[in-house]
Amino acid sequence: MRLTLCVALLTSLAVSAQPLRPKSALGNTKDDDEPRKGTPAPTPGPDIALLRGVLFAAEPSPLEVRTQAVEDLGLLGDPRALNVLALMVFDPNPLIWSAAMRAVGAIRHPRAEEVLSNVVRHPTLSEAHKLKALEHLPFQNTPSALRFIASLPRTPTAPLAVQNLARRIQLEVPLSRGGTQ
Repeated sequence: MRLTLCVALLTSLAVSAQPLRPKSALGNTKDDDEPRKGTPAPTPGPDIALLRGVLFAAEPSPLEVRTQAVEDLGLLGDPRALNVLALMVFDPNPLIWSAAMRAVGAIRHPRAEEVLSNVVRHPTLSEAHKLKALEHLPFQNTPSALRFIASLPRTPTAPLAVQNLARRIQLEVPLSRGGTQ
């Protein structure tokens, strides 16, 4: 699982390699510790944060650490994490897949909407998965997400609980206005 997640991240992550500074053969070690003039010091950026989040989420560590790392991926708001989070939706542990749903819902991106909609339509995922995905779908606030929610009560293949939740969301969210980008 960890290897799959890392491969998924690395395929979507554009890592910019920083050139290494050559070691000087002569001189003291103080020269090696100080950055050279004209070259910026490497700073941890969003790529490093995303990679650390994925590694902590996939690491076989305590469940609380993994759950928090998955939720942090959503707080980063980086759409490159969506492929990894989409894989975590299938995790057998309910705390992990639930955190993955929350993280996907926190990222406003067309791919996040696609992941949540696909979970609702998935033929073999549990009803709990579908309900959790449907809870987070209105937060995408796009016309297509709102149209999808409006179509669910009329879908005969959707479970009854999903249809009822879609009706309740329609009452709470003004679907007739459409979403805003």
